[in-house]
Amino acid sequence: MAVFLGNTGNVRLRRGTEANYGRIADSIDPNDINTILNRLSFDSALDNLLTGDRVTIKTNDARKLICFDTTAWPSGTLQSSITAYVNVNSAGGLRFFRNFADAVNNNRAQELALDSFAGDPITITVSISDFRFSVLGNVTNFELNTDRQMIETTTLNDRFQQQYSAGLISGNGSINCLFDYTTSGQIETPLLMLQLIQRTEIGSEFDCALYLTDNELDSGIQNVYYEFTACVTRAGVQVSATDAITCSIDFVTTGEIRLLVGEPTGYTLVTQADEPIELEQSLDELITQELD
Repeated sequence: MAVFLGNTGNVRLRRGTEANYGRIADSIDPNDINTILNRLSFDSALDNLLTGDRVTIKTNDARKLICFDTTAWPSGTLQSSITAYVNVNSAGGLRFFRNFADAVNNNRAQELALDSFAGDPITITVSISDFRFSVLGNVTNFELNTDRQMIETTTLNDRFQQQYSAGLISGNGSINCLFDYTTSGQIETPLLMLQLIQRTEIGSEFDCALYLTDNELDSGIQNVYYEFTACVTRAGVQVSATDAITCSIDFVTTGEIRLLVGEPTGYTLVTQADEPIELEQSLDELITQELD
């Protein structure tokens, strides 16, 4: 029998969750737009959004999202919703970009332009709508514990006893990393683990794939991994003058836990504009998007 070392393992995270993206309601006032810095802000941005988040902003206002320049959409016309990656400064000011790498690196040559406007505030809803798993960098170790709770079924009929007597699987665990906040836009930094618990309204849930063995690290092995949605319950950091800074999170699972072998289910085909390809989209639609 083979023995596998932990250096073929990996951790992949997806901000937000596939099942239930967090959502906040707010409004954009004319004074919230700074066209010189090309940043937009609203009251709940600082406490809920992180650099690299893929957000969808929607409005029911008849004026649509007039705070954005028409060049922000491939059609060149104002729309009622927009999806983009954000770069967040220390004051909660947002810059918008078409892809993750440009957002985390604050590549101003690729930012989406904003426009000033007058009149009443624009009422909006904001949700985090990430669609891809990203590798978490500098992981030193992780742990996952699963537990099956027994359920009392003596008062149920035979059919329900068979369905529920085995109980439900729950889980908890931890991820530990060497601290880093720098990124090239290809991986998630350990700083994200400390930031997730800070989301006050959207919440600290995330999708996670814990790889026992990862084919991308060793082409001679299969992917074996746990996939689940979790909620951060504790985030910690340890600083010592003589050692590397470390950070960690504890989490509990909030839904189904699956142990899978083979290709990950969370990978999504994307266009060159870093947008997900929906299964119901036709080839003509995709060609039109790329030409736009």
